[in-house]
Amino acid sequence: MQAVKRKLNFFENTDLIGYLLQQNEGDVIMIGRIRALGKCPVCQCLFQEFPRIGFICAEHKTIPKRFLIDFYQGKRIRLYSDNQGRSLCTYQRALELLNRINQEIKDHIFDASNYVKSDLQEFYVTNLLDKFLEHKLTKVAPSYISHYKRYVKIAKKYFKTKDSRDLRKLDLINYGDHVKAKYKFSDKTLKNCLDLFKVFLNYLKNDLEIIQTVPAFPQIYTDSQSTRWLTQAAQITAFNNVADEDQPIIAFLMLSGCRPGEARALKCKDVDLERQFITISATFSKSVYRQRRKGQGSKSFVIPIHPEIFDYIKARVENNLPEAFVFTHGKGLHYSKSKINRVWNLARDKAGLDKSIRLYDATRHSFASQLANIGISSEKVSRLLGHSSTKMTQRYIHHDIDKLKIDVNSISLKTKKVEKFPSKENVDNS
Repeated sequence: MQAVKRKLNFFENTDLIGYLLQQNEGDVIMIGRIRALGKCPVCQCLFQEFPRIGFICAEHKTIPKRFLIDFYQGKRIRLYSDNQGRSLCTYQRALELLNRINQEIKDHIFDASNYVKSDLQEFYVTNLLDKFLEHKLTKVAPSYISHYKRYVKIAKKYFKTKDSRDLRKLDLINYGDHVKAKYKFSDKTLKNCLDLFKVFLNYLKNDLEIIQTVPAFPQIYTDSQSTRWLTQAAQITAFNNVADEDQPIIAFLMLSGCRPGEARALKCKDVDLERQFITISATFSKSVYRQRRKGQGSKSFVIPIHPEIFDYIKARVENNLPEAFVFTHGKGLHYSKSKINRVWNLARDKAGLDKSIRLYDATRHSFASQLANIGISSEKVSRLLGHSSTKMTQRYIHHDIDKLKIDVNSISLKTKKVEKFPSKENVDNS
């Protein structure tokens, strides 16, 4: 009896109640049995069965999360869910289904077609990842597509036919260790890879309603990268080395802080000459024009037109159709990503700047950093950049080292000398 009590302590109260309710059935022989899916996540051994009580790994006190009903009724039948389509995620639910089926068989009313028979292949991680990718590629920016495909391919190769409903925290830890060891990713790329799998699991939970909870993911800590930027003097030097034809778009980028993709996508219809502002609502993602800004949930925002670029923009808007691009080169062609990068790289090299300085650093980062360093509030800088929060803007706040020296020198550990008497030069002998 004591041994039975110890076994019962392993299980939930609902399972205990189910067990006690079944004790009055005497020697009734049940048709079929309950089977546990999966193995102990710690030792990878099969779960031990205690009839009408449940399954458990006695050593590690782990229990399965999925069950099936296995029985023969003219043919072998396996049920993974009840007649309402609910998965057999607890032993108690599986036991209730087995009892119901036996009663229906006894009453000669059992019909296997009344039960939802879920094909296990529908829940394989690899199959659901295909479905997730198909769903996601219609929504993400083209520049992200190659990354999505790469990370999905890695996950498919690792998880294969793993049932998505059986995923646990340990599986995710092992996956992270596998990716880090096999692909030698940086911490940032590893985090991106795991973040995508988290998006996938949330898709299973919220969109497909296949899983009820998303297991906790291992934390990946990445080093915060310092933002590179140019002083105004360095910016001017670089700008003066830009070809005349390309100066308007480079000037706009330096004087507005827009992303290069947003500047390339700017059309005449986005410009309000009367009130002298521009609405930023579209972008280029690689070579694809998108009528929405970068980032999930990013909204359109308005910026003022800088006086130094106003005349050029005014001439373009007044002499072109609304759908015409504001910035063009050659025979009216809009700037491609490769074209504008070539323009910048040439100017940067002529100016003698470090080759690691990107166009983004010389324009958007420099615009925000220069404003922050002359005391413009984070709120205003955030609005000019189109950020959804000031938290994103904080990385642009830098400090001039000479000014910091003055601030630091204002404190001291030395005792300040105070003259007890005025000097002779200051004595009033009148």
